[in-house]
Order: sequence, then structure tokens, then C-alpha cells
Amino acid sequence: MQTSKQADMTQTRQQHLENKRKDWLRDAQGLITLLFIWGAEWVFSAAVDFALYWRDLDWLKQAAFVTAVVASLIQIWGMRKLFNTGDTPTTNDAVKSWGHPVFLVLPGALLVAAVAFMEAIGAVNPFFAPILRSFLLAIGFVQFGLLLGRPLIYLGVWLFALAAVMSVWYLGYSGVILEGMGGISLLVSGYMLRVWAR
Repeated sequence: MQTSKQADMTQTRQQHLENKRKDWLRDAQGLITLLFIWGAEWVFSAAVDFALYWRDLDWLKQAAFVTAVVASLIQIWGMRKLFNTGDTPTTNDAVKSWGHPVFLVLPGALLVAAVAFMEAIGAVNPFFAPILRSFLLAIGFVQFGLLLGRPLIYLGVWLFALAAVMSVWYLGYSGVILEGMGGISLLVSGYMLRVWAR
């Protein structure tokens, strides 16, 4: 009798966590779009890096970055309703239990901005930025995977291992490979989160 009661409580708790996770994912749909924007920018930037061996296309990388920043700002501006929690109980429950989705993105955005700033002022060499970005992205996947699901943890561990291998044995190719694979992993994670929200 007590065993079945504990099993029911465990099942109820798991169902409650699953409902909170789905509510959070529905609230974060606008942020998931940012994964697609930056994933496409990383993949395009890696393709331009590969093409740089034959032509000077560095201006395309700058244009892609500026386009991604503008698209992100437009997306965030369009999501300004998310900053108001509203009166719906599911939204309030999701905000109280998981924290607002925007606040989970803020530390990662600050870290990316710090790396971009260090690269712009020449504080780091050209190989440092892609490796650090890949490590940060991998850690972010693992962190979000703890909240949202194991496939994100596996994606983060895979990207971390790839960044470690590239930095030890294939450092010269790390910019192209890690940027491309990081972009693909952003696109895949965006797709997974969109599917999980249904």
C-alpha cells in the first residue's frame, strides 16, 4: 500500500515537472528563434572562413554578424510582451518555478559579448575565440539539458569533446570546424526545443 502511494507521488511529481518544462518551453518560443538565427550565422561564417582560402570575403562575415545582431534585436523587441508576466496561471507558474526564460539567456549573452570584446581589442589570439565559444556553448547545452532533457546534455558533451580534440590536434582548423559544428548544434537544439514544446 505504501509502495503504491510512493509510486503515485513520484509519478505526480514527474508529471508536474514535465508540465512546468512544457510551460517554460512555450513561454520561450521567441528565444528558441534566436538559436536558429545564431546557428545560421555560425554555419554561414564557417563557410565564409572556408572560402577565405580562395577569395577575400571577410566583409561577408561582418555582414552576417550584423544581420544576426539586428535580427536578434528585432526578435527580442517583438518578445517584449514576455517581459510582462501576464495574468495566466501557467505563465506565472512557469516564471516562478524556472525563472523567466530571458534571464537564463543573459549570462551566456554577457560571456559571448566578453569574448567578442577581448577579440576586438586583440587581447586573445585568433584561435582562442572559436575554442572558448565552443566550450561555452557546450557548457550551456549541458546546463539547459539538466532542466530540459538529456539530448541537450549529450549534445553539450559531444561539442565539448570536439572542441578539446580540435584544440589539441587540429588547432589550425578549429575556427572553421568548431564554428560550423557549433552552428549546426544550435540549429539542432532549436529544432529539439521547438518539438518538445508541442
